Amino acid sequence: MKVNIKHIGTLIYLLLLTTTALSQKQQYDAYSPDDFFGEKEFLSASQDQFLNIYFKTKGEVLKFDGKDFSRLYLPLKHKDLNKVYAFKDQILYSDNNKTYSLNLQNDSVKVVWDKAAIQFQQFEGQLWILSSGELIKLNDDFLIEKIVHTNEKNNEEFYSFHQSELNTVIGHSNGLTVLKNEQKAINIGTFLSNPTKIISVDSNTYIQNENAVFNYTNSKISRLFKKDLNILDFFIDDYGKIWTVDSNGKVWVDNGIEIKSISDIVPNENISANSLFNDKENNLWILGNNKLLKIVQNNPFSRIEKNEIIDLFIGDKGTLLAHSNQFIYYNIYNKETSFKIPDQELPLDNIYAFELGDAWIISLNNNVYKWEIGKSTISLIRKNSNFIPFAKFSADSLIAYNQRGNIFYVSQNILPIRKINRLNASKKLDIALEKITTVNSQHIVSILNKSNQKINSISLADSISVNNLTPANEGLWYFDGNEIYFINNSGKITPLSTQQYESLDDQVINALFDDHEGNLWISTKNNLLRLPITFNGNKINSRNPIVYSKNDFLLSTYFIDVKKDPSGVLWFIHPNGISLFNPLKEIPNLIAPGISIEKAFSYSLDEFKNPTDTINLLEGNASIKKDDIVVIEARVINHLKNEKTQISYRNISINQSERRIESGEKIILTDLEDGRNAIAIKAVNSDGVESIKEEIVNMNVTPPIWKRNWFFLSSALSILLLGFIGYKTVISIKNSRAKELEEELQKGLEDLEKKSHLQVLKAERLKQLNELITSQKGELEKKNTQIESQKYELSLTNQQIKKQKDLLEETSNKLKSSINYAKRIQNALMSTEVEIKKAFKESFVYFLPRDVVSGDFFWFNKAYNDKNEELHILAAVDCTGHGVPGAIVSVVGMNLLNNITKLKKIYDPGQILTEMNHDIIADLRQDETQVNDGMDMTIVTYNTVTQQLYFAGAKNPLMYIEDDELIRIKGDKYAIGGQQRGADRQFQTHQLDLTDKKKRSFYLFSDGYQDQFGGEKGFKYLTGNFKKLLLRIHDKEVLEQKTILHEEIEDWKSGYHQTDDILVIGFKI
Repeated sequence: MKVNIKHIGTLIYLLLLTTTALSQKQQYDAYSPDDFFGEKEFLSASQDQFLNIYFKTKGEVLKFDGKDFSRLYLPLKHKDLNKVYAFKDQILYSDNNKTYSLNLQNDSVKVVWDKAAIQFQQFEGQLWILSSGELIKLNDDFLIEKIVHTNEKNNEEFYSFHQSELNTVIGHSNGLTVLKNEQKAINIGTFLSNPTKIISVDSNTYIQNENAVFNYTNSKISRLFKKDLNILDFFIDDYGKIWTVDSNGKVWVDNGIEIKSISDIVPNENISANSLFNDKENNLWILGNNKLLKIVQNNPFSRIEKNEIIDLFIGDKGTLLAHSNQFIYYNIYNKETSFKIPDQELPLDNIYAFELGDAWIISLNNNVYKWEIGKSTISLIRKNSNFIPFAKFSADSLIAYNQRGNIFYVSQNILPIRKINRLNASKKLDIALEKITTVNSQHIVSILNKSNQKINSISLADSISVNNLTPANEGLWYFDGNEIYFINNSGKITPLSTQQYESLDDQVINALFDDHEGNLWISTKNNLLRLPITFNGNKINSRNPIVYSKNDFLLSTYFIDVKKDPSGVLWFIHPNGISLFNPLKEIPNLIAPGISIEKAFSYSLDEFKNPTDTINLLEGNASIKKDDIVVIEARVINHLKNEKTQISYRNISINQSERRIESGEKIILTDLEDGRNAIAIKAVNSDGVESIKEEIVNMNVTPPIWKRNWFFLSSALSILLLGFIGYKTVISIKNSRAKELEEELQKGLEDLEKKSHLQVLKAERLKQLNELITSQKGELEKKNTQIESQKYELSLTNQQIKKQKDLLEETSNKLKSSINYAKRIQNALMSTEVEIKKAFKESFVYFLPRDVVSGDFFWFNKAYNDKNEELHILAAVDCTGHGVPGAIVSVVGMNLLNNITKLKKIYDPGQILTEMNHDIIADLRQDETQVNDGMDMTIVTYNTVTQQLYFAGAKNPLMYIEDDELIRIKGDKYAIGGQQRGADRQFQTHQLDLTDKKKRSFYLFSDGYQDQFGGEKGFKYLTGNFKKLLLRIHDKEVLEQKTILHEEIEDWKSGYHQTDDILVIGFKI
C-alpha cells in the first residue's frame, strides 16, 4: 500500500488530533420531544443560506433557527413527500412524480423538474439534482441549464451522486460512473450494486455500499472498512475520524486507532440513530428517534472531568495525571492507563514526575519510583533519597534538588554528579519547556536554559509575591490585583497597559500563563482571556484580547496551573478537572450568520414615566410620535453556543453610520428624524462576517404641530395682515417727520461741505493702507492653506504607515506561530536520538537546522528479516532547499521510508533508494510537472546477528575510520527524484564485514557542514577540513565529538550566517 502525498495532512492530523472526543468530553447539545412538539423520528436534514436547519421527520418538516423549532407547511401530503432540501431562499421538495420549489420570501410554488428527485447537492453556487435515471444542474432562475448525464439505455437505476472539483461520481445499480469535466463517462466498480451515499474529503471520494465504505482515488477503488451490520449513514470529519450509523441505530467513531461508541463521547445520552448531518458551521448532528444530538466540532476546548487532581506532568509520548490515590496516563492517542499510588505515600507532601525513554521517574515525598509505560504498578528505585529528581537533562543524567533547595545533576541511580551553582529553589520551582525557574530565600530568580545550560539571575524586591510570578520567553510576568507587569532579564519592571480593554478594565487577576507563542493567558472571575503580546525593544504592545467563558466549554475560568504538551495543546488544571485548548481547532468562522427580528415596538411615557400607547412596528408602515421610544429585539441565527456575535444597525433613511451591540441586547432608538425611518439590521459573527440578509424595520415619525403644513400657512397669513396694518401706521408717522428731517438735512450738508476736502485726503490714505493689508493677508492665507494641506497629507501618511506596521506585525506573528507548529509536527514525525542510542550505544546526532524547520532529517527503524535477524536501519537525508520548502519535502521522505521498510518490508539500502526514487517521482508527478524537489541521502542497514553493514548513497558518501585511516565509500552519482529524470535508476549496495571485532567509527552527514562559509577569508569549510576533523576526533567519546563539531563550526562561522541545514551522525561498532 502506497500512501499518497495528498494524505500527509490527514496523517499529521490523525497523529496529533485524534485525541479529541474519545477520553476527553466534547461539547454537545441534546434535544428531546419537549423541544420539538413531541415524539419524532428524524430522517434527514438540510440548511438554507440563513443557517436555518430543516429536518424531515416521519410525520412532518421542522425548521430550527438555533433557538426554537417551528413547523414548515408544504402544499403536499406528507406521506407523498420523498425529499426535502434547502437552497438559498428556496425549499426544494419532491413527490413520486415531480420536483418543486417553495420560495420562502413570497410562499410561491413552482415545478422545477418533471422528474422525482432522489438527491440534491449545491456546488459552486449551483443546484444539482439526481433522479433515478438523470442528473441535471439548474441556473439561477431554477431552470434546467444542462443535463449532465442520463441513463440512455435504461439499464441502470441511479441511487446517489457527488460533484467535486475533480469529477462527478454517480452510483447506480451497476456500480459507478465517473465523469471528468461533466463528460467522458467511465464505468467502474461493478461490484458496488447500490451505492447509497457518496462524499468527498480532499481529493478522495468515499462510497457507502451495504455494510462497507470504499475509497475511490487515482481511478482505483479500495475498501476502507467493513462492518458486520449494514451501514445506514457515515461521515468523515476534518480530523480523519469516521462516524458510522449501523442498522441497529448505533453510532460508532473510528479514529484509526480504536473504535468507540457515541456513549463514550457523549455520556448519558442514549440515541437510536437514523442518519448524520454536517451543518455549515461544522457541527455534526445525529438524527435519531425522539432525539437530536449536536456535536460541536470546531470548539478548541475539550474536558477531562475529574475531581481531586493533584498535579499534571507532560512527556513526549503522553501525559501523566496525579489524581487522588492513583495516576492516570494518557498516551498520544489519549488511551488511558491507570495505576495506584502506594498507600504508604498517602497523603502526599510533594510530587514530581517526568518522562525518561519508555518509563517515568516519579518522586513521591522522599522516595523515588520508576513506572514503565503500560505496566499496572510502579517500582521503588531509591528510598529516603537526599535528592528529588524533577527533570531529565540528558540520556544519562537527571536534574534534582535537595532539602535546602540546591539543584544538582544526578545519575539515573539518583547519585550526585555536580551542583549547579546559582540555582536554589527554596521558595519556588517552575519547569516550563526547556527552562527551569527557581526563586531562593533572598528573592533572587534564576533561570536555567537546559538547551545551552546558561543561567540568568534577577534580583526581586521583597514586596513581590513569588506565587504571582510566571516565566516568559525573555523574563517574567507578575500580577498584583488588576495590574500586570513584565520583568526583563535585567530586572527592569515595565507595566502592561490593559485599561483600554473593557474585558480587563478593573478586573482582579487570579492567574497568568505565557504560552511562548506570543499569548498571555489571564484568569479573571468570569472570563479566561488570551491577550496577544509583541515586544518592540523596551515597549510592550498588545491587541484586543480573545475572551472565553464557561459557554466555551471551559470547566472554570480559574486555573491552578497550565501545562503545554509537544503538540501545542494547553492543559488548564482546575480544581474540578482539566480543560484542554487545542489551537489547531480554533478555526475562523467564515460562515455568514442569519438574522431574525423577534419584536419591534414603540411606546411613549405618561406623566408618571409609565409606558403607554404601545405600537407594533412589524405590522406595516406604523406611525409614531416624535418623542416615542423604539425598541427592536433582533436575534442572531447560528448553531454555536460559544459564538460571540454582534448586531449591527443603522438608519438608512438619513445615511447613518453603522452601530453595533452585543447579541442579546436590545436596539433602543429615540429622537428619530421626522418622516420615514428605515432601520437596517444585520448579524455579525466574531470573525467579522456579516449576515447575507439585511432585515428592515420601517416606521413613520409624525412631526409636531408647529412643523405641519397647515400651521405654516395660517402663520404666514397672520404675519401678512399684521404687516399691512403696521405699514399704514409707519407711513403716517413718516410724513410728519419728513419736513423736520429736510431742514436738518440742509444744515448738515453745509457742515459736510466744509469737512469733505479733509475727508477725501484721509480716504485716499486709508485706501492705500487697506490695499497693502489686503495684499499681505492674501499671501498669509495662501501659505496657511499650503501648511494645512501638508499637515493633512502627513497625517494620512502616518496613519497608513501605522496600519501597515500593525498589519506586518500581525502577519509576522501568525507566520512565526505557524512555523513553530510546523517545527513541532516535524519533530514529532522524526526519529529521536534516544532511539538511535538504543541501537548504537556509542552514537551521537549533531543536528543544527538553519531555520526553525529543516530540510535535513535523520531517520531510524528497527526491523527483523525473514530469518528473524535484528536489523538497524539508519539514514541521513538532505532534502532540496531548507526552511519550510525543505521541511515539506522532509515529511514526504519520512513517509516514504516508513512505507518502504514497514509496509513493503524492504531492508536492502540500494533497493530502498531505488524504491524511494520511483515513489517520489510518481507521487510528485515529476515526469508531468515542473516539481524538481528531491533529496540526497546516505542509508545503512546493520545486521546485528551476522555483523554485516550494508550501505547505499544517493550522491552522498559513507565515511568510516579504521586503524586511524579514513575510508570514503562513494554513493551513486544521482539523487532521489529531482531534476535528473528517470524512475528506473538502480542504486548500488555496498557490504562491509565487521566480524573481525575491530573498533570503527562511522559517519553519515549532509553537505551543510562542508559548505559553511567562514574563516578569515570567508571561504567554505570544504570536505578536506571535514575529513581532518573526523580523523582528529574519532577516538574520543561520542558526546565529546558532538561538542567539538559544534564548537568548530561556530568558530569557523565567526559572524557569517549559517549557509544550510547541518546534520552529522556518528556511531561506533
